[in-house]
Amino acid sequence: MDLLSQWLSYPASIDRILSIIGIEIHWFILQYVLGLPLVILLALLAYKRTGKTNYEKIARTATKALGLIFAVGAASGTASEFGLVVIWPNLLEAAGRYIYFPLYLEIFAFLTEIVFIYLLVFAWSKLSLNARIAIAFLALFGAWFSAAMIVSVNSYMVAPTGIAPAFDQQKGWLYQQGYPKVLLVLPSQIASALDVSKLLPLEVEVVGEVKEGVAVYVPSRIVARLAYEAWSGVTLRDSVLAGFLKPGIQLPAEKILVKDLVDSILLATVEHVGYTSVTFLSPVYPGSILHSIGAGITTTAFTILGAYALLLLKKRSEYYETGLRFGVILSLIAIIVQGAIFGHVMGEEIAHYNPEKLAAMEGQSSSIMSIPRTFGIENLMKIIIYGRPDAQLPDYDLIPPGYCVLGGAPPISDCRPPLLIHYLYYVKTGLAVLLGLFAIVMFVLVYKNTKINTSLLVLAALSPILAQLVSFLGWAVREIGRKPWSIYGVMTVDVAHTANPASPSAYILVAFIFLAALSLLIYAAYRILYLPSLRGDQ
Repeated sequence: MDLLSQWLSYPASIDRILSIIGIEIHWFILQYVLGLPLVILLALLAYKRTGKTNYEKIARTATKALGLIFAVGAASGTASEFGLVVIWPNLLEAAGRYIYFPLYLEIFAFLTEIVFIYLLVFAWSKLSLNARIAIAFLALFGAWFSAAMIVSVNSYMVAPTGIAPAFDQQKGWLYQQGYPKVLLVLPSQIASALDVSKLLPLEVEVVGEVKEGVAVYVPSRIVARLAYEAWSGVTLRDSVLAGFLKPGIQLPAEKILVKDLVDSILLATVEHVGYTSVTFLSPVYPGSILHSIGAGITTTAFTILGAYALLLLKKRSEYYETGLRFGVILSLIAIIVQGAIFGHVMGEEIAHYNPEKLAAMEGQSSSIMSIPRTFGIENLMKIIIYGRPDAQLPDYDLIPPGYCVLGGAPPISDCRPPLLIHYLYYVKTGLAVLLGLFAIVMFVLVYKNTKINTSLLVLAALSPILAQLVSFLGWAVREIGRKPWSIYGVMTVDVAHTANPASPSAYILVAFIFLAALSLLIYAAYRILYLPSLRGDQ
C-alpha cells in the first residue's frame, strides 16, 4: 500500500500540510514554556537547600531562555490561531458552541504567564530568593493552566464528550449496530416533529427525555451527514431529515436551513452536558493533558542536558558539570514518568475511545508490514494496552471504508485513519526507548562521578534533537490519526476547511515565514544563551 498516497487522498491535503507546519513549530516552542518554569523552580529550590550558586546560575540561564522563548511562542501562537481561523473556519464555527469557556479562561492563564515570566526576567536582581521561588511557581501555574485549557479543546476533537466507540473486546466491531455514536440532545420542538419509528432502523438510540429535550445516541454517519448539509447550505426539504418527519407535519421545509437545526441541537447538547465542563469531560482529556505536559518537561530536560554537554565539549567547569548532572537526573525522571505513566494512560484512552486509530497505530492490516507482527510482540502490546495477552486488537481491515458516509455525503472515499501512523508511532516509540536507555547510562555515570567522555557528550548534545523528534512524531500521530475526521464522529475535514483556499504559492510563503521564525529563534538562543554561558556570564 502507498501510505503517503492514502494520507494525501483525504480532502484538504494542502491545508492539512500547512496546519502541521504551523502547529508543530508552535509546539516545538511551546514545550519549553511548559518545561522551563519547572526547571527554574527546581533549580531555585536546590539552591535554597544546598546554597550552591551553580543552581542559581542554572535558574538564571533558564529564566533568560524562558523570556526569549515565550516572546517567540506568543507570536507563533498568534500566527497559528489566525491560521486556524483562515483555514478551518467551519470547524471553529461549530466548535464555538463549546470552546468559548476554556478559551476565555486561557486569556487569564496567558496574562498570568506574561506577568510572572517577565517579572522573573526583568526583576531577577531585585527579588529575594523566596520571592523568585514564589514567582517561578506562579509562572509554572500560568503555563500549565494555559495548556490545560487548550488541550481540553483539542481533546474534544479527538474524542467528543458522549462518544460511544465502535469496538468492544467481546463483540468486535460494532458498525452493524451503527457505532460509533454521538450523544446529542434534540430540542423538544425538533424531537416532536420527527418520527422515532423511522429513526430506530438507522440505529438511533433514544436515551430519554432531559430538561433540554430528548437525549439520543446518533450514529456518526448521520451526524457527519448533517454537518455536511449544514455547511453546504442545504434546506430541510433536501435534507436526510426530511424523510423522518412525522406524517402530516407541515413545515416551510424549503426555507428552513439544516444549519439552524444543527445549531439548535449543538446548543441543547452543550447545555445538557454543561457549558463550562463540556470540553473537560472528553474521555481522553486526563491522558492528553498529562501527556502534553510530560512531553514539555521531557523535551526541556533533554535540552538542559544537551546544552550543558555542548558547553562541556568546549571546556570543563564545575558549573557545566552541575548543569549536566541536573539535566541527566531530570531527563531520566521525566522520560520514565512520561512513558510508563502518562503515555500509558493516553494509550488506554485511545484504545477505548479511538479504536480505529489504535488499529492503524498497531498496524493491524494485512496490507502493510506490521512491526508487532514481524517481531512477535503482539501479545506484549495486548498486555500493555488491555492488560492481558488474550485480548483482541481491533482489525484495521474489518473497518468499513465508508462507515462515516450516509447517502454519499460527506464525500469521503475512506473513513479509516491513514496507516502511515503505524510507522510514525513505532519510530516515535523506538526513539523514546533509546532516549530512556541513554538517560539511564548517563545517570549511572553521573551517580558514580565518572568523567563523561567526548563521545557521550556529543550524543548528549544531540539528545534534544531526538527528544524534539519524538514529541513531533507524537503530535503527528495524534493529529494525522484522527483523519478523515476534524472532530471525531462529528465533522470531517472536507466540511471543516475553508471554501476559499489560498494558492499553493501563498501556502509556501506562510510555511517559509514559520520556518524563518524558528531559525531566528535558534540563532537568538545561540547568541543570547550559549555564547554568554560559554564566557561564564550570568
